[in-house]
Amino acid sequence: MVVRIRRFDEKDAQALADLMIEMAGFYGATISSDLVVAEDVLRRARQVDIIVAHDDVRLLGFATFTSLYPVAGLLTFTYVQQVYVGHAARRRGVAQKLMAGIAQAAKAAGSTRIEWSTSRENVAARSLYDGLGANGSDKIYYVLEGSALDQLAARGQQDA
Repeated sequence: MVVRIRRFDEKDAQALADLMIEMAGFYGATISSDLVVAEDVLRRARQVDIIVAHDDVRLLGFATFTSLYPVAGLLTFTYVQQVYVGHAARRRGVAQKLMAGIAQAAKAAGSTRIEWSTSRENVAARSLYDGLGANGSDKIYYVLEGSALDQLAARGQQDA
């Protein structure tokens, strides 16, 4: 199987949507019944970088990321939100190729570093990342959602 990496194209929307739905199931997430995933992918693709891994037949995986500014030293860095490889293509080097594609895009954007997170329990991902030469971090990852997000947003409206 020859795996190639390229930027997301609109023609990939349905196949990418299918992979994203598989990913949601893998993580135990639920998807709103009124969400049309392929249409959402097309809308969101304007806001984030997406690369896809494919062979001659189908999409095998994808990564979403974006370059941000600044990081310490007032430099650009790239933040990886998601790397996902479909179940049928795992353990074939697809994730490593996606990470290499992100590194190429990061360098092209002038980034001096790439950052991402994974759960402690995701041993396979941690093994991959360690093998790439990435260093773990002591940073604490925060999540603000639900009523806490609503309350903070409301505080901002009160100040306006």
